[in-house]
Amino acid sequence: MNKYWPVPDWISTYSYKQNPRNFGSKRAGGRVHAGCDLYAPLGAPVLAIADGRVLESRDFYLGTFQVTIDHGALGVVRYGEVSPDDIPRTGAVVEAGQQIGKIGHLGRGLHPMLHIEHFSGTATGSVTNSNNPPYSRRSDLQDCTKLLDSLLCLRDKTCK
Repeated sequence: MNKYWPVPDWISTYSYKQNPRNFGSKRAGGRVHAGCDLYAPLGAPVLAIADGRVLESRDFYLGTFQVTIDHGALGVVRYGEVSPDDIPRTGAVVEAGQQIGKIGHLGRGLHPMLHIEHFSGTATGSVTNSNNPPYSRRSDLQDCTKLLDSLLCLRDKTCK
């Protein structure tokens, strides 16, 4: 199975493992960050990490959009805070490395980024569940750090 790092133009000086970009960092109102943020230039391409099928393609947060893809054995990945331009439709089949969007921008002085969430795929329905605090996501949410670490070592050819 081919796998790709989702943001070729990632600005690596802003680690997805550090607050406020990391999984589990605290947010206002008791909410907890359900993903990892990969800072990149506005409009930079976002790639599918593996082959898959688009489960949901819709608005996300503060004028940005999201694409949620079932990547089979890798699980389900939400690619959030992307521009609404040229995103694949719900039901579309995507290939590993295919461009599925562009980095969007929330405004409010925040850096343009890809917000990425990882789910095991053992639950069904929308990945957002406001009745499931503190993440407000469905029950199969996973820490995306391990997934990103594995993709980064493949990209950099540093896997052991």
